[in-house]
Amino acid sequence: MKDISNIQVIIALILSLSTLGGIIIKAFNKILDSKLKGLYDNDRVQYRLEICNFASSLRRGVIKTRDEFQAIYDIYEKYEEIVSRFKLKNHYIENEIEYIKEQHKNLNEKGGIQNA
Repeated sequence: MKDISNIQVIIALILSLSTLGGIIIKAFNKILDSKLKGLYDNDRVQYRLEICNFASSLRRGVIKTRDEFQAIYDIYEKYEEIVSRFKLKNHYIENEIEYIKEQHKNLNEKGGIQNA
């Protein structure tokens, strides 16, 4: 009987440690996600500024090259990865990227886009 009692105590202890481990892992993941979000936030803000500046320069009539358009599309892709990962939205950036795409298309149709 004593052996069964000892086994029950050991099983209860293992289950308690397992539950505690799960709680610790969840807390650690939450802290890690928070830290990662902070790091990615800096990148997200920088990407947003670059996209806005690019659209603004197009509005002022600055002619961009194919490479510059490709670079801004790459930046937008990185921006979208961050926004998706943390379930964020910024409709202003979506409007800006649509404007950039529209201008890119117009320049291509007019033959006004230049190589780097």
